[in-house]
Amino acid sequence: MEDFDKMVKSNAPFARKFHKNDPVLDKIDKEPLGRSDRFALGAWCVGSSEGGANMCSVRGNDSVFAPGPGAGRLQELVKGLLSEDFRKKHCS
Repeated sequence: MEDFDKMVKSNAPFARKFHKNDPVLDKIDKEPLGRSDRFALGAWCVGSSEGGANMCSVRGNDSVFAPGPGAGRLQELVKGLLSEDFRKKHCS
């Protein structure tokens, strides 16, 4: 738990292994993934979050795929890995 903020801010797509039932897994589900039930938020969650309601309690078309907030972080990571600056520093 003490490294949670650093882990999220690192933009790394993966983290180290976690122990079974580690409380940080619930925090990852709740905060970066926005998961309040067993489903991560996505385009298929068409309910309202008003009053703390679960948006996924009303589901739309589950074949619709739309990027969530993590997609932007992953995009920035990949851009950085493909940048000329990264190659100059790491690929000689």
